[in-house]
Amino acid sequence: MNSTLSSKNAKNMYKFSKINKFSFIFFAIQFLIVTTFLFYYKLSYSAWGSLPTIVLFLYFSTSKRLSFNQKTIVSVFFVLVYYTFSFLLYGKSFSVIVLLYLMPIILLIIIRHYKLLLFLCLFIVAIVSIILYYDFFGFDYGNAKYFENNFTTLFFYFIVLMMMIFMIVLLTAKTNIVKYVIDDLKAKNLELEESRIELKKLQINKESFFAIMSHEIRTPLNAIKGISDILKNNIQSEEDQNLLELMDYSSNHLLALVNNILDFTKLNDGVFSLQYSEFNLSIALNSLFKMNERLALEKGLTFEIQTANNIPNFVYGDKNRINQIVLNLLNNAIVYTKKGSVKMLVDGNYDPDNKNKFELQITISDTGKGIDKELGEKLFQKYATSNTSENSVGLGLTISKGLIDLMKGSIKFDSKPNQGTTFYITIPLPVIENNATNLAKDEHSLQETAIHILLVDDNKINLVVLEKQLKNKLKNCHFATAKNGLEALNLIKENQYDMVLMDVIMPVMDGITATGHVRKLEDENKKNIPIIALTANVGEKELSECLDAGMNDFVIKPFEINALLKTILNQYTPKPV
Repeated sequence: MNSTLSSKNAKNMYKFSKINKFSFIFFAIQFLIVTTFLFYYKLSYSAWGSLPTIVLFLYFSTSKRLSFNQKTIVSVFFVLVYYTFSFLLYGKSFSVIVLLYLMPIILLIIIRHYKLLLFLCLFIVAIVSIILYYDFFGFDYGNAKYFENNFTTLFFYFIVLMMMIFMIVLLTAKTNIVKYVIDDLKAKNLELEESRIELKKLQINKESFFAIMSHEIRTPLNAIKGISDILKNNIQSEEDQNLLELMDYSSNHLLALVNNILDFTKLNDGVFSLQYSEFNLSIALNSLFKMNERLALEKGLTFEIQTANNIPNFVYGDKNRINQIVLNLLNNAIVYTKKGSVKMLVDGNYDPDNKNKFELQITISDTGKGIDKELGEKLFQKYATSNTSENSVGLGLTISKGLIDLMKGSIKFDSKPNQGTTFYITIPLPVIENNATNLAKDEHSLQETAIHILLVDDNKINLVVLEKQLKNKLKNCHFATAKNGLEALNLIKENQYDMVLMDVIMPVMDGITATGHVRKLEDENKKNIPIIALTANVGEKELSECLDAGMNDFVIKPFEINALLKTILNQYTPKPV
């Protein structure tokens, strides 16, 4: 379709070029007729004077050296000279002045060359005034005796007719080019609209692909992390514990790769949002450091962490994204350091005006290869890389910069080639007071409570792993399981549960539909039962659908068992005794 439109536009422009040529051919024919008319009335001097203009028009009809407007301006100049010559010979009345100079004026109006039109008018006024003032008439160069004859009326109508015909031709040419330009713009708009539709389809396909990929990868990762958590509680061997930590590291690294792709897409599309919660800052950062310790030691690096004494225990922020930022920088520091050390300094300051606000400052330094100037200038751009692939920093720093900007923080760096690099991160975080004591008390209380939980998931492995994880933490917890939303709905109708942990995507009936039916039950206790979504979906739209359907909260797979316990604590209301 697009090639057809382009071909049509090319034909239209070719037609206009033919009209362009025809205009000057017609102009030459018009002057040839006028010349014949002048010879017939024996106005020989004026007749011979028109021949150079006719030759010029014939040349313009075949030449491609000048544009249409340029040819028109040159033609106006030649016509003006010729008409002035004719005026000297026969211009003894005002009607002759009008007849001679009206055509070039109209010609300039048609092509909208108003500056030249102004100069033309001034020239006409000047030349006519000079000729009339000095009375250059009276010479019989133009056979004045014929001028005295009454041929002016016929000549007037003839010239007017010629002018009308020429203006019609010229206006047709100008109208056609406007039409062709409009057609060309319409064709381009149609192409742009088709491109926009294709881009929209690609965007939808991209989002669908990322969502499916994320869901499929997160589901088995959830089982791996869950099994690792269970084994940690049962294995006493230090070597086995180290192996489990490596398994944790590998699964977290794989999860980080998936998150990087999704986060980069969201940040680019402007649909990314942070998930705030309370968490222990010191434990989170120390855990991240421990995750990378083995890798650093295997390379023979000195790996150190220094934590200031003023760091608050609990803060309110997006724990996963802060972990992601620090993990990315630590990984980069280890990967690009062959010998020497990698150090992490955790410090910060309380807001002088508000002690509940803490400005976290994390400094990560290494003695690695450093960052050259070329790469440093585009370090936080997507796919930043220098001449070799070894200098590539991929998506990680781009995403880290975007996340820190969303948190109202800052990131900067100092680097010297072959000496090392230091990154400085600043993130403002609200402080949560007395949370550690309350959380421990709540966990102990929950462990002593006989809580009944319904686990709903179509993946048998996830059900087994989740049940074992919860049993390790909640000694008096009782479980029931369902493999789809319809089975869960029937169990809720027949039994009394304190909470439901519901998968979202399941056969027969999904979690969102099942939640909708639960919220319509007549029994108030069953109708208002807390439902927590356990989902591998990370899209804002999907998570909002969970809450809109009536779910109380959600936990994203793969999850840490402590994060799930905390959500359960937030949603569980003990029954009155």
